[in-house]
Amino acid sequence: MELLQLKYFVSVAETLSFTRSARLLHVSQPALSYQIQQLEMELGTRLFDRNHKKISLTASGEVFLPLAQAVLFRADEALRVLREHLGEETGEVRMGCNPSVASYLLPSLIASFRANFPRVTVQLVEAGDHELTRGVLEGRIDFAIVTAPGAPQALDTIPLPSEELFVTVAPTHRLATRRSVALSELAREEFVIGSDAFNVTLQTIEACRRAGFEPIIAYRTGSLESVKNFVRQGLGIAILPEMALGGPHGAGLAILEIEGGLTREFNLIRGRDHSTTSAARALMLHICTSLEEQAALKRPLFPESVRPA
Repeated sequence: MELLQLKYFVSVAETLSFTRSARLLHVSQPALSYQIQQLEMELGTRLFDRNHKKISLTASGEVFLPLAQAVLFRADEALRVLREHLGEETGEVRMGCNPSVASYLLPSLIASFRANFPRVTVQLVEAGDHELTRGVLEGRIDFAIVTAPGAPQALDTIPLPSEELFVTVAPTHRLATRRSVALSELAREEFVIGSDAFNVTLQTIEACRRAGFEPIIAYRTGSLESVKNFVRQGLGIAILPEMALGGPHGAGLAILEIEGGLTREFNLIRGRDHSTTSAARALMLHICTSLEEQAALKRPLFPESVRPA
């Protein structure tokens, strides 16, 4: 059960209209109905009677409504108290992530966080998973977003929504008109990859090996932007994350789905034996809540995320 579902339930219960609630909540009606159905399934009971396009609370819904309202009130109150507390002092959060997360995902999340906590500053550490995990374990980093956390016995790990990976080629490439491609079809292609700090680099090599071939690496570059520019010039192909291809970031590239799918997982990690500041806890909560809400609403995980035409 999620706070977002409780918020949706209370709104529908108070308006007795899915249409009006969807408009007030700025979500689509199918997304709102889906979340209510998920909540009912988890509770094991119907909360609304739906007859002739009119809805009303069931007996269970009548009992559940004041409980849900109380939970939402306590959550809002807790957030208000935390904001007031943080507003009295300047906090600093040391956060770690890989370069692609820093470039494409974090700016909007940090901006929305700073709108609520203007006196909290964020010091960002960009590195690969191994270095970030070590930094968290040694207490040099408050928390980090990684793909494959090590030393799980010493870490608190929170799974985050995953993202898709895509094959990218130049518009003049033989595969450019395809919607999807099997990895095995790329055995004779030349690849452009980033440095080992990009976990997608290692994932690309491992995925090719699972498909039965060793990738031909023509070029290694220092950033995902340079990888894309090499691909645009027809110097090779690349497997890139969805977050790096949304909107203008994917201009000048042909983007293909990978048959069978290939995703990149994300986890938020913090040291189990290290205390966490209130500022760090607030930022962790903001990141987790924002990404979970976007996933629950069926919105693209990353702004202007790409989908092949």
